[in-house]
Amino acid sequence: MSFSTILRELRELNGYTQKDLAEMLHLSKNAISHYEKGINMPNIETLTKIADIFGTSVDYLIGRTNIKIDYNKLTSQFTRSTTLDKIIDVLASLDSEHRKAVLETLDYAKCHNEVLKEGKKQKK
Repeated sequence: MSFSTILRELRELNGYTQKDLAEMLHLSKNAISHYEKGINMPNIETLTKIADIFGTSVDYLIGRTNIKIDYNKLTSQFTRSTTLDKIIDVLASLDSEHRKAVLETLDYAKCHNEVLKEGKKQKK
């Protein structure tokens, strides 16, 4: 998907008009219109501000990934001494066999967690 399409979808999803977004970015409504039509692209500073407004990454905005991860979540503490970006770095550094093992373990933990949640709901 292109930046223009992603921007329009995020804006509409969040209930903003082009004017609303323009005011948040200290730009003209025409600037937003031109972004959404693919006529112009924002500079890096504006792109970063747009990512912050919508709680996503610049990579998501420009179509490099379909994961809408918020930079603040990526760098916030996941555990006492680990951030999510550190976990991703470790996972990326593993060979394919160990990466597969970690992902299988995570799938198991996720299923187990869902079973426990369901059990708690049924007890209520």
